[in-house]
Amino acid sequence: MRPSMIAIALVLATAPARAAPSAKAQAKQHFKQGKALQDAGRYDDAVAEYRAAYEVDPRPEMLFNIAQVYRLGNHKQAAVDYYQQYLAGQPDGSGAREARQWIAELTRQLEADRPLPSEPAKPEPAPAPLSSPPPPSEPELRPLMATRSSPPLRIAGLATAGTGAIALGLGVVFGIKARSAADTISNHQGPWTEGERHTFEDGQRANRIMIIGYAAGGALVATGAVLYYLGARTHVVPVTGERTAGLAVQGRF
Repeated sequence: MRPSMIAIALVLATAPARAAPSAKAQAKQHFKQGKALQDAGRYDDAVAEYRAAYEVDPRPEMLFNIAQVYRLGNHKQAAVDYYQQYLAGQPDGSGAREARQWIAELTRQLEADRPLPSEPAKPEPAPAPLSSPPPPSEPELRPLMATRSSPPLRIAGLATAGTGAIALGLGVVFGIKARSAADTISNHQGPWTEGERHTFEDGQRANRIMIIGYAAGGALVATGAVLYYLGARTHVVPVTGERTAGLAVQGRF
């Protein structure tokens, strides 16, 4: 779409009679030449013709046309200045709304094109004086580290886990008894006898002992495994130095 252009020719034709005819004719001629140069893309030459027309007949409309050509020629700051001059003369003119829009857009572009301030150069650190000797280095301490396990914890872990295994075995035995009693009762037909009632009660008792054995055995085995692991991962580290000597115990978890 071609850019907006306020028709100066019509305004010049209706100028008051007190303006000299030769001045109006010169302004009209400069306007026509500027319009032709603008259509040809010769924006700098078009600016010269529009400025010549404004000097002969200083009308605010010509300021709008000059701003338009400056914008098309990518002279953003000059375009903003002439749009503002046009609005100062005709704040409610036919091109006032477009002028305000272009002022806002070109101002935003000018702010974006403005280079960022460069960061100040950081001062280089001053070199250390050559005459000052380096500080004496302390002798490096290399403590010897000995690693060994903890037999008491390992033995306690094995004993606890063994007890848990026994409890699990009891749970298995009583589980078999409970299963056998359940099968006997399930296959019975007719009224119960005294012996079958005892079998049923023994089966219930065996089932309870099985549950207790499984629970206690599992807990004891887990506890024994933890104790055995801690006993195997305990480290005794001798710490020696010029002024101190001792033992440091470290446990890795």
